[in-house]
Amino acid sequence: MKLFNILFLTLALAVGSNVNSQVKPTPTPGASPSPNPSADIRESFLRTKTISVGTVSAKTQKEIDEATKLMEGGKHEEAITAWTNILKTNPKMTTIFNNRGYSYMLLGKFDLAIEDFNISLKLSPFAITYNNRGMAFSKKSDFENALADYAKAIQLNPKDSLAFNNRADTYLRMNKFELALVDQNKAISMLPKEGLYLSNRCFTHIKMKSFELAIKDCSQAIELNPKAAGAFTNRGLAYFAVSSLEAALDDFDTALKLNDKFSQIHIDRGYILIQLNRFEEAVESFDKFINIYPQTALAYIYRASAYSKLNKPDLESGDYNKAIEIEPNNAVFYNNRGIYFLKSGNKTAALADFNKAIELNPKLATAYRNRAYLYKQTGEREKAQSDEKTAELLENTPVN
Repeated sequence: MKLFNILFLTLALAVGSNVNSQVKPTPTPGASPSPNPSADIRESFLRTKTISVGTVSAKTQKEIDEATKLMEGGKHEEAITAWTNILKTNPKMTTIFNNRGYSYMLLGKFDLAIEDFNISLKLSPFAITYNNRGMAFSKKSDFENALADYAKAIQLNPKDSLAFNNRADTYLRMNKFELALVDQNKAISMLPKEGLYLSNRCFTHIKMKSFELAIKDCSQAIELNPKAAGAFTNRGLAYFAVSSLEAALDDFDTALKLNDKFSQIHIDRGYILIQLNRFEEAVESFDKFINIYPQTALAYIYRASAYSKLNKPDLESGDYNKAIEIEPNNAVFYNNRGIYFLKSGNKTAALADFNKAIELNPKLATAYRNRAYLYKQTGEREKAQSDEKTAELLENTPVN
């Protein structure tokens, strides 16, 4: 199962002695929102297997060949229609249920997929069908049934690397990275030249913060297949993590040229461009992301930061408002909009936003720092000193 992830960082804008110099994005302790499932790019690795079903008529064989071409070409709606037509005259052909279930799964229709896999397994319990049903269960976050199916697939065919690769994906979804790595090592030992497995292990190394090992795996995957967009994506994430921004940007750009469906890369790409002071390009990258994922609040926060650097306050304000509309309980977003109001001279609105940020997250040290700065501007020295002490205490408190 192909697996990528997009790395999200949270912007926190801290006020110092010079407000205008404090628009630099920095991580905020304890306030980073967890990416939701739509933030993960997970692409199933299509691997077709021929399963002997006995003699079929020439007409049926032609229909099977045509349906297979549709499936392998990614035309799954048409493939489902074709498989359904074949089942009208061949209602007990196990491979047809398996293949139709696979197309249902790639369309996100997991319950229909599982129904077809169930029928296929009743007719004939093939390892590949257990593997496919395990994938469907995993995508539904039914990890217990997924792991049971992978175990059965491995029992029936212990030399099939795909079941180990796919079980590793389920372990990753469960945040059991060590178990995922064990299965990926097993898959790679069986097929050491399979670039996709190396790219997937690269991702696991990223999750385990073993970035040099990640870069090594993805580089090897790219050597094996220079057109593997996923390997460039994952290596870009690893470079990003070690602050090799130019290298990360190059890999993201290559991935997008090879396969534009990795559109979620645009948010990381935009963040990197901000770090490189290429703000117009950053806005363009965030625009592309927002056009596809308009309900991702963090993208508006990032774009607002770029607009701030470009001195476009109306657009900056609009993006802060949109982010808060989408996630009204995110303390970081109020903190950052408070910075905008402070720069604009609207101290009342700034104070309201810093207060809201602290209300939502009393451990957000940056918001106390910012409110302390505001209190100094309004001559409220005691309140400023109190907030500074609170911020210092929070900053020196170990994070559990």
